[in-house]
Amino acid sequence: MANVRLYRITIASVWYDSTAGGAKEYELHLKVARAGNVRTVRRTLAKRGAPYFQQLVYRRLKRWIPMRKIKVRFEQEEPAIKRENKISIDGRSMLYRGKRWKAYPLGKWELNYAKRRRS
Repeated sequence: MANVRLYRITIASVWYDSTAGGAKEYELHLKVARAGNVRTVRRTLAKRGAPYFQQLVYRRLKRWIPMRKIKVRFEQEEPAIKRENKISIDGRSMLYRGKRWKAYPLGKWELNYAKRRRS
């Protein structure tokens, strides 16, 4: 039986918003416990999470972010008890004005690890 690890990934992008008068950052924190090769799971999470982040920002703000502007960062894996099929997502919007960042929660939801097939 393969080792089960807890993977954490942060997907974010920053830009200046003239209407808000400061720098805006949207970030998603993804978390899932999976078994298998670390490189393969990380690659799958990045391929699954980055387009989802791009679509989420577009749906909410009508702002299209190119893939080259999206930052994908991984944290160190930790041992986990049981494998999961759902990716838990925690969203956050941040506004930088003056000398401080102020965070606003976007909510928590889940996403399937494997993409659904269309029939």
